[in-house]
Amino acid sequence: MRPPLVPQTALLQGFVLLCMVAVLPGCATSEHWRSAGEITTKDRQPFYLSSANQKLLIAPGTLTITPVEDGLFNSPKLVIENAKGKLVIDLHQGELTPAGIRIVGVTHGLSANILGTWQDLHQGLHDGFTTESCSTYGYCAKEKEEKICDDKGNCRKEKFWEHGHYSDCPGSRAVSIHYEDYTRAYRIAFLNPRNTTEELANYQGVTGMLSREIGRDAGPCELDYSGHGQHHRRR
Repeated sequence: MRPPLVPQTALLQGFVLLCMVAVLPGCATSEHWRSAGEITTKDRQPFYLSSANQKLLIAPGTLTITPVEDGLFNSPKLVIENAKGKLVIDLHQGELTPAGIRIVGVTHGLSANILGTWQDLHQGLHDGFTTESCSTYGYCAKEKEEKICDDKGNCRKEKFWEHGHYSDCPGSRAVSIHYEDYTRAYRIAFLNPRNTTEELANYQGVTGMLSREIGRDAGPCELDYSGHGQHHRRR
């Protein structure tokens, strides 16, 4: 199933999100960036990934990792989950970049440093279609206002519709939107904070199918007839 067509504003928001972490236009939720994969540990031994008030037992097997973009009131996060539970790391500025993630454990009270990169894997192309508003020259009705006074000098303003030729009559046009389908593959290492060359664990995972706008073609603006002729100037 193709991803649903979404408004341009949401697509642009999603593109910003992609640049920040790995996330889809505005309309996308962090679940889009949830990667499922496998983690291996040093000597296949489990270890606790802990912070000041959380801990999660990391053992060889399945794991999910989700980068969450910062919102209006929330900081960016890294969510790590397995069958044993979940650990949420509030990220500092600069720890999440377009190329990946870099967390120095001591700044978060973590028992490991986290170093990760990701790569987009092209899966195909598809088109979506929508319409958008526009304006064009033509014959249409415009709402106007005039001041009407009686013989006693009492005045009021009255709105009316007047037909005529204008350069900005309302219209619409068909738009073809071009999308790239892709998945995002993560490679994330958990390192000993006292010996950053020692790898405690290594994670590899991939997101589900994602989609982003890569271009659009718009047709000509076609005049919409508003049909406001019933509201004429009052005499």
